[in-house]
Amino acid sequence: MNRLTAPGKRLFLSGDEAVARAALEAGVQVATGYPGNPGGGALAALLPLAARYGLAAEWSVNEKVALEVAAGAAWAGRKSLVTMKMSGLNVLADSLLSIAHSGVNGSLVIYAVDDVGVFYGMVEQDSRYYALLASLPLLMPAGPEEAYALTRLAFQASAQTGAPVLLLGTTAVAASQAWISVAPLERPAIEQPASFQRDVARFTKAVPQWCREQHAAALARLEQAGTLLGVANVREEPTGSAAAAPREGRIGVVVAGVSAAYLDEVRARLRTAPPLAVFKLGLIHPLPGEELRAFLTPLEAVLVLEELEPLIETQVAALIGEHNLQARLLGKRTGLLPRVGEYNQAQVAQALAALLETAGYQEAAAEAQTLAQQLSLPPEPGGPVAPLPRTLEFCPGCPHRMTYYALRRALQAAGYQPDEVITTGDIGCTILGMHAPLSVCWTEVSMGASLGIAQGLKYAGIERPVLAAMGDSTFFHGGIAGLLNAVQAGVRLTLLLLDNGLTAMTGQQPNPGSWRDSAGPTARPRADIETIVRGCGVTFVREVNPYELETTVAALREALASQGVAVVIARAPCTVPGRLLPGQTAPFQVDESRCCAGRGCDNLPCYYEVGCPSVALVPAGGSPDEGEGPGGKGELRVRIDPLSCVACGLCAAACPFEAISPLSSVASDHNEEKALASVWPSLLVRE
Repeated sequence: MNRLTAPGKRLFLSGDEAVARAALEAGVQVATGYPGNPGGGALAALLPLAARYGLAAEWSVNEKVALEVAAGAAWAGRKSLVTMKMSGLNVLADSLLSIAHSGVNGSLVIYAVDDVGVFYGMVEQDSRYYALLASLPLLMPAGPEEAYALTRLAFQASAQTGAPVLLLGTTAVAASQAWISVAPLERPAIEQPASFQRDVARFTKAVPQWCREQHAAALARLEQAGTLLGVANVREEPTGSAAAAPREGRIGVVVAGVSAAYLDEVRARLRTAPPLAVFKLGLIHPLPGEELRAFLTPLEAVLVLEELEPLIETQVAALIGEHNLQARLLGKRTGLLPRVGEYNQAQVAQALAALLETAGYQEAAAEAQTLAQQLSLPPEPGGPVAPLPRTLEFCPGCPHRMTYYALRRALQAAGYQPDEVITTGDIGCTILGMHAPLSVCWTEVSMGASLGIAQGLKYAGIERPVLAAMGDSTFFHGGIAGLLNAVQAGVRLTLLLLDNGLTAMTGQQPNPGSWRDSAGPTARPRADIETIVRGCGVTFVREVNPYELETTVAALREALASQGVAVVIARAPCTVPGRLLPGQTAPFQVDESRCCAGRGCDNLPCYYEVGCPSVALVPAGGSPDEGEGPGGKGELRVRIDPLSCVACGLCAAACPFEAISPLSSVASDHNEEKALASVWPSLLVRE
């Protein structure tokens, strides 16, 4: 049973799932988005339910198209949801401003997730500024419960005002889970057929006067939405003995987002109860100016808690200055809190201690300071073990590893050292080629940017070959325009297209070029990358199977020597499922009688040059959890994990002594279970 629709009045949901559940209850009819972490969870939760609830849902080719599809439906009176990670807001910004100024006839909720703390890579972005830029209302939940409540509120406000509503989460909110009280899942009936009336003064930007009128209308919708969404703000005044404190000693906190949860946790652990007033903002734009002014007026000091940029703090400072208030402001502008990274309980306790000390509450300040120190201490011995450092690497048998290994071989055969030739990287699994031992990719900017960067490097006068590498989903998302530009410019560069048929890094979502079952009434055409590339004007196009190593090396050498733009398409399925590759009957293993590890093969290319996580170095006669690991004393041996090996054969190709081959040829008695136990005793055999 899908837990999004499980029976009961309380469901255990993540922040993303809470948004999806609330959208279903609100009657969402169109849901679009582009996969990316964080930010893909809401649409991923809705897709399996689309047919059941009459929902049009899709992974769009990019975020700009996703917004435009959702907006078109909202212009026709429907309820739409579009989801993405923070970088997607950059992609759709051009359309966002125009759509915001035109407004909608139904409702449109834009759910984005900022990666505060940068857990998934890319820029640590504060997307709240898009609400200011586009004159759109912005709601920001503090946890999954609020994600559910504010999503329902966003759909209502959008329908009543005609304003698209931004709902902004963060990684902590989107991924955290909580028990949520939900309403019955009773989808509202569609009251009237879809319709869209011609109104060029509203839905085009052809006349300056129309643009000015649309801007004024957007500001009016924003003001109206601010009134409706004000219920998302919660003001807490001191109670009991704390309320009896003298006026000149009053202190307060203005807080937004997940910082509110951290503040609650810190306050719950403090025995001393100072007279703390709290204004928790769920509505970030427009800020409730009059309510905030009334809140600030009696305060001696106020602390603003918000991650990343001091957006709220700056507006609070303006209110204090404009109204000649006496409250001393603490936050980022005073250097108390950072503008980089996510907050935690220790930082909030430290900031609260500073606020208490400012107002003269020395005992409470000392307790908060002690709590901050306790929360900052490393785990005690015997307690939770800190995770070991991890490197970012390709999965076992990944075709991208094969392609980049072939590229290094091709560069060496062409007379270059691999670190002498620039390969501009792109978003997705392809960028993992930047890490050792492959160390191929040099840059990462945005979806499809590798081609433009490569062209610029050639314009700058780089004489050696320059390559650009991108995946299939990235090519469809934003790479085609760069390829067209490079062809028209006539520059000499090589595009390496790594086509695994999926948007793999973000969860194996389909893209226009994904391999689909061609049978059945719902079959859809598959976009053919080679046809598109040739349609862009490229004449040198080679398609290779990266598991055919020598063929791939030869194609890359030919591309490097060609004039103009050359494209090599390395096509093979993603290996994340962990199954053996087609045509293989057993994982690869090391033949101890042939392996020369510690006996003349000191560089161990099967381990150091391939970099496959299935290949490990272990003490002679042992396994990874016995004895000393790499770098210690004693003799080391190469072992291959039979449970994760997919039999790609790259380690065998790298071995100069032909000591690696499929398991059946290694085991003398051809008994796979005994062979597995002998080569890696600590692991269970493959079922």
